[in-house]
Amino acid sequence: MIRLLKDRRRAQAGTTLVELLVSVTIMGFALVLIVGTISTGLLNSAVAKRNTATEAVVQYELDSISGSQFNGAAQKYSECFATENNSPPMMASGYLQPCQDNAFSMRADVSWTASSPTVQVWTIAVVTWPGQTPIGAPTQVYKVDR
Repeated sequence: MIRLLKDRRRAQAGTTLVELLVSVTIMGFALVLIVGTISTGLLNSAVAKRNTATEAVVQYELDSISGSQFNGAAQKYSECFATENNSPPMMASGYLQPCQDNAFSMRADVSWTASSPTVQVWTIAVVTWPGQTPIGAPTQVYKVDR
C-alpha cells in the first residue's frame, strides 16, 4: 500500500500542460514589456540628441548673425553641420544647396528680409540632411542698424 502511494505521488510530481502554458505566457508578456521599454528608451534618446543638436545649430547661427555688422546686401546662405563626428560647420555651395559630404546630418538655411531700411528679419530653418525634413519651426531674429 505504501509503495502504491509513492508511485502515485511520483506520477503527480510533474508540471501539467496548463501550468507550462501559463508560465510561458507570463514570460512572454515580461519579454514584450522589456523589449518595448528598451526600444522606447532608444527612440527617446535619439530624439533628444537631434533636438539638442538643433538647438546648438540655431544658437550658433544666432551668434553669427548678432556678431556680424549690419549689411543691407547680406547674402542668404546654407551651412552644414555634423552630429556623428567632429567635422566643423561647412558652407554649402549656395542657399538651399546640398551639403558636399555625407558626413553632415543637418543643414541650416539662413535668410533675411528687410522690414524697413534699418531693420532686417533673419530666419534660420534647420533641416535633416540628406532627407531635408524640417526640424521644428524656423527661428526668427531682428537685426537693427544703429
